[in-house]
Amino acid sequence: MVYESLIAIVESHLDNLTSTWVQEVKNTKYLETYQNLNDEELTSRGNILFTNLLDWLMKGASNEDAAEYFKKIGEERINEGFTLTEVFYALYLEKKVLWSFVAWKDEATGILKAIDAIEFMTVINNYFDLGDFYIIKGYFNKLYEHLQETNKFTKEELEKIFAGGALYQESVKKIKEQMYGEGLSLGIIR
Repeated sequence: MVYESLIAIVESHLDNLTSTWVQEVKNTKYLETYQNLNDEELTSRGNILFTNLLDWLMKGASNEDAAEYFKKIGEERINEGFTLTEVFYALYLEKKVLWSFVAWKDEATGILKAIDAIEFMTVINNYFDLGDFYIIKGYFNKLYEHLQETNKFTKEELEKIFAGGALYQESVKKIKEQMYGEGLSLGIIR
């Protein structure tokens, strides 16, 4: 029931959610880079945020789908020159706008029971918490690559800055697996 209700809210209010998010972005002092986008691009980005949430819900709320999407967003935003704090705040505003529509729907219908409210909170918070984590991951992966390309830091210095935790360990594992696979395919490793 919760998924269906969330899907219904997002589907029926997609344009309102988007325009409300755009107004929030325009009215804050924390999103200068977003505010430099033209209205069409800003609206498109807001729409994409809510459309992805809708798709995620309709596909069954897979953590992998959210991870893939948000990691890509982190990578894209650093390449576009956004600060990480701006990307986070834009996502925070999406969550804030969504909650305002969920609260409005309950006030209008009065059908949201306590157990439903807890389930709503769990689903929505899961999505946005995954978003926070994987935006950082994508952003830092690209930052690491950019810093590595400058040759201003040694490998050891970069590892000291980025080492530790799941973000770094997962990247190292992926690189080792890729190198091993390439070694096998080239016949270097048997």
